[in-house]
Amino acid sequence: MGQDSNAGLVEQVLAALSEEVRGLATWLVEHRAGDLREVEGELTRRGHRLLVGLLGTVLGARAGEGVRQGVRCRSCAGEVAWQGGRPKALHLPVGDVPLARDYARCAACRAGWAPLDEQLGVDQSGRSPRLVEALALPGTELPFRPAAERLGRLRGLWAGASQIEAVTEGAGRAPADQQDATARAALAPTAAPVPVAPERGEAELPWVVVLLDGVFVPHRDGHHEVKVAALTRAGPARDPAAGRQPRLGRWRYVVEAAGLERFGRLVWHEAQRPGADGAARVLVIADGAAWTWELADFYFPRAMRLLDYWHATQHLRALGAARFGQGDRRIPAWVGKARARLARGELAALLAGWARADPAHAALFAEELAYFRHLAPKLAYDTARASGMPIGSGAVESANRHVVGVPVKQAGMRRTEPGPRGVLALRALLRSGTWDAGWDLHPLPVTLAA
Repeated sequence: MGQDSNAGLVEQVLAALSEEVRGLATWLVEHRAGDLREVEGELTRRGHRLLVGLLGTVLGARAGEGVRQGVRCRSCAGEVAWQGGRPKALHLPVGDVPLARDYARCAACRAGWAPLDEQLGVDQSGRSPRLVEALALPGTELPFRPAAERLGRLRGLWAGASQIEAVTEGAGRAPADQQDATARAALAPTAAPVPVAPERGEAELPWVVVLLDGVFVPHRDGHHEVKVAALTRAGPARDPAAGRQPRLGRWRYVVEAAGLERFGRLVWHEAQRPGADGAARVLVIADGAAWTWELADFYFPRAMRLLDYWHATQHLRALGAARFGQGDRRIPAWVGKARARLARGELAALLAGWARADPAHAALFAEELAYFRHLAPKLAYDTARASGMPIGSGAVESANRHVVGVPVKQAGMRRTEPGPRGVLALRALLRSGTWDAGWDLHPLPVTLAA
């Protein structure tokens, strides 16, 4: 489009703007005695109408610009045939814009393509990127029906719960797949190191802490495990002698429903951002599930491993019940003393004493005793505490509730794959404080579930 055409279009837009502003000014003068709620509502309606009209005028001038020779199909690289103009409604947060755009179809695979759709980044339904985000954000925060109601009341965007669900889960799969592709590339033998990006104030914290856990969520064919990781930088308390908690950076979360292999890649890659490879020490804390140690052995072979202290305490209670009998009054005091000795690093003495016990339930006692012997290398709480490091995985267990539980474990929810993976990926971005960065990296147009 040449300069003369641009100038003519600018004049056309200004004329339309002048007419709308005049009408708005007239209405405001006539209703200057009205209440503010009425004025706000009319300003919103007229403002949206003005923006929609201006955008429609400008985009309408693009008709015919997409037609060019030598264009190949984006799916199979076959030759495309231009079909002429094909109208489409462009859906924005401020309203719908009638869109005239050129359309091509591949003679070989019959795939359709509109250059203006690709340029604008609209999805197959005509939703703009910001409308997709406006629908997905409340769908990430709330169950879908309340999310639809909240969106309508606060922004005047009325959408059904099923639309919120389709947009949220579809949009969430884009960053999830992109993150996995990035992690795969970073793990290649010739890949450059992942750029380290600690948060402000984290550079002085010498360790990287990785907490691992799993939580089961309901599906229509039963319960499936979702794997969760919480990662942060950590350092000793400024005055360890005073018993203060370790200093921690901002928690980052990885949530994955697709499987252990993919989850492990994502956890490793996320651990590189705060600088796991260059950290003085990496600490992995888990609840004792076999897959957690397998992941740690493969991706963090030099890391210190700890069984979550509170899981160890639960097994001490089971050991005490087997030792004295369920409900025996001696159990609480016995467990308290054993916990204190375990925290001080007296595991060898504890194991020797337990081996000489005459338990009330020998089989259960032997099972719990074998548990502590097997995990002995992962019970060095005294070493971790002496360095000022955490010994519990409370942050990831909390994430099971506030990252996973809110969107997928509400009463009556039964899901099918791959839906949860999308909404959980967005939930992790939101709770990690990286929503804007993750959203801006979306490939456009966004492929949605519906």
